[in-house]
Amino acid sequence: MTKRIAAAAFFVLAAIAAVAPIRSYDYFWHLTTGRWIVEHRAIPQFDPLAVASAHVPWINGEWLYEIVLYALHGIGGDAGISIISAMLAAAIFAIAVLITSQDAGVALLIAAVGFAGASDRLGVRPAAAAALLIVIAIGLLGSRLRLAPLTIAYVCLTIVWINVHPSALLAPVLALISILQIRSAGGSPAGPPPARRQEAKTRQRAAGGPADEPSALRSIILAGASAIALLVNPYGWNAILAPLRLTSEIHSGAFVNAEWLPSTFAFFPLLYVTIGAVLLLFIGTKEKRANAWRLVIFALLAALAIRYVRNQGLYFAALPLLVPPIGNFSRRVSNGIAACALIPLAWVFQHDAHRPGIDDERFPARAVAALKSYNLPGNIYNVDQFGGLIEWTFYPERRALTDGRNELFREFIEADAVAHRDSRAWHAMIAKYGLVLAVDEYQNEKIEVLDVASGERRALPASLVRYRRRDWALIAFDDAAMVFARRDVFPASRLDAIEYRFIVPDDPGIGYANAEFRDAARREIARAKVQFGDIRVVRELEAGAN
Repeated sequence: MTKRIAAAAFFVLAAIAAVAPIRSYDYFWHLTTGRWIVEHRAIPQFDPLAVASAHVPWINGEWLYEIVLYALHGIGGDAGISIISAMLAAAIFAIAVLITSQDAGVALLIAAVGFAGASDRLGVRPAAAAALLIVIAIGLLGSRLRLAPLTIAYVCLTIVWINVHPSALLAPVLALISILQIRSAGGSPAGPPPARRQEAKTRQRAAGGPADEPSALRSIILAGASAIALLVNPYGWNAILAPLRLTSEIHSGAFVNAEWLPSTFAFFPLLYVTIGAVLLLFIGTKEKRANAWRLVIFALLAALAIRYVRNQGLYFAALPLLVPPIGNFSRRVSNGIAACALIPLAWVFQHDAHRPGIDDERFPARAVAALKSYNLPGNIYNVDQFGGLIEWTFYPERRALTDGRNELFREFIEADAVAHRDSRAWHAMIAKYGLVLAVDEYQNEKIEVLDVASGERRALPASLVRYRRRDWALIAFDDAAMVFARRDVFPASRLDAIEYRFIVPDDPGIGYANAEFRDAARREIARAKVQFGDIRVVRELEAGAN
């Protein structure tokens, strides 16, 4: 099996396996930002989207990705973005198969393992583009390009990278690490095996072509040029400092983000298994000096992946290029190894739903669409994961409270945590930001309250405590969220036509005081089924009312 056939076959199978609903909560605020940049022909210096963001400079190091995302969305919509995302994930590893010096069967197996490890990290997000760029970067560093074209290519890659994702800070570091290459011994991760490379070099010299530049000088020039190229962005030094400041804020405990948590063995065993396996291969390889640069890059990316979950995509994407050469095998053995690659690919395929578009279990698409159809004006309270969808749907007519950009909402995050515990702080926050609507998530745990009339403690659904029905009207819901409107803001006649008075979506089995209330709830459930479809919550409400 040739490398080209292997890479093409891998691309097709991986792309099919990678097609899945969009689940990244950041997707919609990236999309909205791309639209803002295109419409204003400028990059926002301060956040224009959410009402609770701090008035501090917004260093948006992903603006180029957002423009491209918005342009592609205009062509294919959410479904098209899902398919393009799958093709990007497949391309990352297909390219690695094509350029690695491993045997074709070995390359396929390593790429399949890497693909399985990265499958939940390479969604519709700038980090997926960064994973492609790190593969290209390592491929360039291991290539036999002459210094001038190599430097130009690496500088261009760095410029694109720093405007797509802050992991571009790795570009000059990788270039500097490449100083450890011993090219005559065959330390390149890409290209032909050592003997064929030396033969090609001899032919090149005989033809009068230039020999490879000295490794040390080459690496120093590349690292210096790449470091300078990092400054080619709208923010200058701040684009370099911003991710370092964000890391410092994460360590301070100002907020908790799952992506910034350490990768534990219990949740990510494949990460640790691959680290152990590759280290054993490095120990067993005879050409330790030739593979030293691979080992250093591998150790760097492995450490980053262990430290933060968000870095696993970079680690697994680069993995096929960092495993030391295992050797060439007979065609029969190579094909057998290649067949083993089907196992991780099949695992990825059977662990997901393969339909394009957005995941309506994560995004309140139906509920937000209903809110849009009501045309009720005003700012919207929301949990951060729904902020992007609200911004994409309503901005600039209505604004979300917050979204997933934690660095812009540090003060608000603290205030919101207090508001969840203190009703006075909750009402103060509602007044401060002029919030008249709410799109809130479901909470599994009920809240214990004291019944003033009877003196008894009762456990109530969170929505009945936080959004008391005398103050808020339930006007929409779906499998991801409930939508409420303030009664003191909108006319009763307007709310009467859209309100759901008798059902409690976050407690479908709630008891009804009498048959009249139960019958009214059943009528509302039937109306909800027509409005929102045969969704999970509606089915649970039907079962609870019977």
